[in-house]
Amino acid sequence: MNSHLLLDIYNKQAKMIYYYLKKNGCSHEDAEDIVQESYTKFIAYSSGVPSEKALSYIFTIAMNEFKKCLKKKGIERAISIDEHRFWNNFANDHDTELSVINIEMNQEISLILESIQEIYKQLLLLKYELGLSYKEIALLLGMKEETIRTYLFRARKEFQKKWRNLHE
Repeated sequence: MNSHLLLDIYNKQAKMIYYYLKKNGCSHEDAEDIVQESYTKFIAYSSGVPSEKALSYIFTIAMNEFKKCLKKKGIERAISIDEHRFWNNFANDHDTELSVINIEMNQEISLILESIQEIYKQLLLLKYELGLSYKEIALLLGMKEETIRTYLFRARKEFQKKWRNLHE
């Protein structure tokens, strides 16, 4: 594989994978290590991977490394939805009640995300937490853009259903 292509992929996509890992509860150090390990493994085993599938291959390696890391540490997977922002609001906001409601809603969102299918959870986080486009998500996951649209529609519907059930 062309070294310039690999460097370009790394510069553009490593941060995206890093932030995705962080959103899934990975520590800063572990996320950096996982990204680096993913690219190292990609370099070692990429001879049969077409260049248009490189990112999805690296992303898959990163997710597998993350799961191994959690298993090794005996940690349950926890999704982080910008908790730092909520705590800063709590400390700086004059309206304490609103801050507490935001923290509780964050916990409810995390609870619902944990209860839906893994692919739906990934898609919702990539779309709404990281703000990626359908095209970027399709590239990252190695899927067709229309498939991403369909799965995101289903993910939103499932999330809405579980949200309604929680609040009835």
